[in-house]
Amino acid sequence: MTRPAKILFYVQYLLGIGHVRRAALNVRAMCDAGLQVDVVFGGAPVEHISFAPARMHYLDPVKTSDLGFTGLVKVDGSELTEADKASRTRALLSICDALQPDLIVTETYPFGRRQMRFELKPLLRWSAEQTHKPVVISSIRDILQARRDERELETVELVQRYYDHILVHGDPEFTPLQASFSRTEQIADKIAYSGYVCPPPLPAVSREKLIVVSAGGGATGRDILQTAAQLQHSGFAADHEWLLITGPNMPPEDKAFIQTFQGPRLEVVELADDFVGCLNRAAASVSMAGYNTVMDLLQTSVPAVVVPFEAVKETEQLARSELLEAQDLLKIIRENQLSPETLKRALEQVIGQSGQRPQIDIEGAATTARLVKQWAEAGTAYQENP
Repeated sequence: MTRPAKILFYVQYLLGIGHVRRAALNVRAMCDAGLQVDVVFGGAPVEHISFAPARMHYLDPVKTSDLGFTGLVKVDGSELTEADKASRTRALLSICDALQPDLIVTETYPFGRRQMRFELKPLLRWSAEQTHKPVVISSIRDILQARRDERELETVELVQRYYDHILVHGDPEFTPLQASFSRTEQIADKIAYSGYVCPPPLPAVSREKLIVVSAGGGATGRDILQTAAQLQHSGFAADHEWLLITGPNMPPEDKAFIQTFQGPRLEVVELADDFVGCLNRAAASVSMAGYNTVMDLLQTSVPAVVVPFEAVKETEQLARSELLEAQDLLKIIRENQLSPETLKRALEQVIGQSGQRPQIDIEGAATTARLVKQWAEAGTAYQENP
């Protein structure tokens, strides 16, 4: 019997956990398709996101040193030394040697995660040096962070040298890659679109008097929760229940501060037992606009207000939000305009609206699994090592 193709999936989050959730949905779909998946995970484990039944390999975890992604530190905030980097690199290459994968996935890199090039370039060189070379693909979201031209050129050179395929988790009819990556034509022959990666849609249910306010993983987003709590305490939507979700990665002092707002009709939790289910029955959602959050908003058709993350010239969340606002699918408040009054006006506009789902491809996880299996089984490593 032909053995299942072996996939090495590298995922590293530095601040938000949206990448982790999307990766987990893709990995589980690959496992369901009969692939053997080993996940190399470079951040602190995220308890409520499971990659099962994939096998997990944990590198010593790191995170960004600041919101500008200017450096790396260990999860306790201590210095990440050159020796630490060398140790992680050795561990990663040791996993590769033991597994001998047919296909390697680098999540985001080389279109982002440049901070991790100290170990990812050695990984790519390892792949290129193998007698039976694994297929190498990059897994990226629909909209990329804007970069200087020299950074885009660096990315193109890495793709042309090492990568066989670029898998874009989006729909080109909604937003093509060239809208956020100007050199797309130079690598067009390697690009495939999976559609958007999201959980299965829920059946429509009646809306309840519930306002859900969330902050993703919680590493950022305190201001959104605080503003919503202040608005609720002012008496707005007093007949609604308010659910504020801090996320597991919110700093403890911020979490404690948001907890002080808890009271009648306002509940503060770290995680919702069924976040998507809450959105599906809510009268409104207030959130940031990361990839996964927006997919949840669209899947549930909840009337939504978003505050895109724009710290240190971040552009991705705003770009996605503006596309959706142009279709009357949500309402944007810019970070520098967020206040109880602007939030009140935005909620007044969306509460009571009948939500709608845009006509976009949402079969991203299944398509990802199908393409990865196809590419892996066509590769020389699989063909020559049955």
